[in-house]
Amino acid sequence: MKFYGIATNNNNQSVVIDNLPADYLGAVNAAKQQAAKKGFTFQYVKPAENGRKEGSALTKFKKQRTQRKSNKR
Repeated sequence: MKFYGIATNNNNQSVVIDNLPADYLGAVNAAKQQAAKKGFTFQYVKPAENGRKEGSALTKFKKQRTQRKSNKR
């Protein structure tokens, strides 16, 4: 999953930090380092793409259906 970070400067202007690692903690650490190098205050990191699954309903929730079936048995 891709992440982007938000940092602000003293005038409360927001800056987007791109090219972060794929894991959340790595993205937070890299965003904090990049913000500090440029003289900004780190705010937060968010996923660049939402976690919504694509495709038909039969394929989207197949894993959940099979887990429910195995629990019933």
